This record gives sequence, structure tokens and C-alpha cells, in this order.
Amino acid sequence: MQSDKYTILFLSSWYPTRLFPFRGDFVKRHAKAVSLYTKVLCLHVIKDQSLKRKYEIVENNNAENLVEVIFYFNSKRLSKLKYIYYYIRGMQYIQKKFGKPDLIHANVLYPIGSIVFMLSVLYKIPYIFTEHWTGFLNGTYQRINFFKRRFYNYIGKKARKVIPVTANLKKAMMASGVHAKYAVIPNVVETDIFQHQSKPDEYKKSILHVSNIRDEHKNISGLLRSISKLRLIRQDFVLNIINSEENEALIKLSDSLGLTGNYVNFCGKKEYAEVAQYMAKSAFLVLFSNYENLPCVIVEAFAAGLPVLSTDVGGIKEHLDKEKGILIEKGNEEQLVEKLNFMLGHYQDYDKQLLANYAYENFSFEKVGYKYLKIYQEVLNV
Repeated sequence: MQSDKYTILFLSSWYPTRLFPFRGDFVKRHAKAVSLYTKVLCLHVIKDQSLKRKYEIVENNNAENLVEVIFYFNSKRLSKLKYIYYYIRGMQYIQKKFGKPDLIHANVLYPIGSIVFMLSVLYKIPYIFTEHWTGFLNGTYQRINFFKRRFYNYIGKKARKVIPVTANLKKAMMASGVHAKYAVIPNVVETDIFQHQSKPDEYKKSILHVSNIRDEHKNISGLLRSISKLRLIRQDFVLNIINSEENEALIKLSDSLGLTGNYVNFCGKKEYAEVAQYMAKSAFLVLFSNYENLPCVIVEAFAAGLPVLSTDVGGIKEHLDKEKGILIEKGNEEQLVEKLNFMLGHYQDYDKQLLANYAYENFSFEKVGYKYLKIYQEVLNV
């Protein structure tokens, strides 16, 4: 159902590059989803201090209808003017090679919003915004300078559409002063990688956690303390933590509790296919976060047929009901111990195919990409 009617330019505050291959990967998945239906160009500018020259343009053709243009630049001073200059250079490059885009599909209002607004005015291209940022949920956006925040609120208001990935995030954005025309479209899961498989019934049941393990956000310390209490009740489990970042303090806490190697494994950074392999061998996924939007790992777990035990924060409850797992209170370690124990005895009661079907119908490339195509048609055919 591919259409060449539109050329969509993706701009984002975060986007995967050779420096940070996983940063903003959910934005790239949205771009891939859209490319199933129309032409997509992704432009991103980033500083690379390893460059031996002033700048380098890297063009990637990742899919049949998706082209990335990454501007790497080196500068002694990291200034806003440098980013403006190279984004204008990037627009010139794109216009010369691919023609003028019909629409800017921007991602994460702050800080890319100012660049988006400038390019929209200079090149007379309308824009929409998709929002993923938990900064609207934890107070970070509200702490931005008042006048700067007013400017970004104005940028949001001028968008043809603002599209948070959960209804909860929409509510938080409106409370923060971003008054706009809203729609809600979720993140994408790679259902061709994360697939339902039958789980082996083993004595040592594997519990899985996947995150950056930043403790103020993911509350890994609370999870570790709960695991320490759980082992007094039963010993037939292991918690595998896939951590995209390192945190020595948490490893020391795990060591001091006598968990590391026996009940807890820090598995390090893994590629998507490797995460899918861990899910195939796991009983369920656990998150004990203090705040969230809707973590992609929850949707990936659904696609793999895994039930989820999570704190009731952000937009998680919009998709996690009793058919798909359990919600608990934020910070309640006693409740976490109780429900971990319950899940270890009942994870096989969940309908794995129902979970996988839900992921496909709501988060697959085909479904999400088509929702965006309808948005494009709406805002461009006014």
C-alpha cells in the first residue's frame, strides 16, 4: 500500500548515529513504519569530536523508501549557531537531491522544536510533532526557563498536529501549557524479531528486566532489595538484567545483598535479537520504575508472549491490564515481593498468543505506519 504522494522529513531531538546507536531508536522505528506507505527522509545533526575535518555527511539507505542524512561536525565550541548552520546545510542537501519535502515530522519538542520552527518558516513547510519525552512527566519541562518554555509551547501550538505516544503524556503536555491539536499514536515494536515462543518449564525460572538502570528512574535498588526478600520465600528463580548503561553502585548493592551470580545477573548491553532470545527463555518481564511513558520493552514483551509486572506509572495502564500482567504501586517493595512470588507461580496462566496478537494489532510497523499515513492525509489535505 505504498504511496509516493508525500515526502516526509523526519527531524528529531534524538536519533541513532554511529556515536549513539540506540539513542532515539524508537524514532527510527516510527520512520521505518511510515516508509511502508510513503517516502521518508531523516535528517540529523550531531557533534563528533573524533572528526579530522569540519564536517562529514553520511547518507544511509536503510529501507526501500527510507533515507538517512546524518551531518557530523567538529567544533571547539558547541553552539546553537553551529546546529542551525548544519541543519540549513542539511536542508539544502535534501532539497537538491530529493526535492522539497511536503511535511516535517518532528520528534521530541524540546530542544529540536526551535530548529523545526525555523526550517518551517524558511522553507514554508508545515510540521507535526510526535512526543516521547518523560520530561513532561517528571517535572523537567516545567523547570525550563519561563520564556523559553513559552516559546516551545507556541511551537507546539503552531504544529498541524501533536502526537504523544500515550494519552497520559498528552494530559501531561496539556498541563504543561502545550495547547495543540492532539492525536495519540503509540511506539512501534519489531514483531518480526520479538515473537511468541513456548517457554520451557525449568526449575530456575528467569525473570527479565531491560533498561538503562538509572536508579532515580528505574528504581533498580528497590527491585534488588525486593529480590533479596523474595529469596527468603523461594529459590527457584533468577533475575536477568539487560543494562544498556553501567552502574557500579547497583552492582555493589547486589553484591552486598549476596545476589550477584546466584539470583541476579547483570547481562550488559544487548542487540534487539539478543533481547528477543532472553525473552524467549523468560517467564515474565518486571519493571519497578518511578516514572515512565510507555517503555518499548513492555510492548516487546507482549510480542514475545511475556506477561508484565510493572508499577502503575505514566501510560503503562493504557495497555497493561489483568490479561497481560499486573500493575503495582510505585515504590511499594512489599507489594513487589508479593506479586513477584505470584507471577513465578502463575506466569504460564497467561494467554501468550493473546499477548502477541495485541502487540501486532496495536504496535506493529504496518498498523502504526498506516495511522501516521492517515494523519499526513488529514493535515496536508486541509
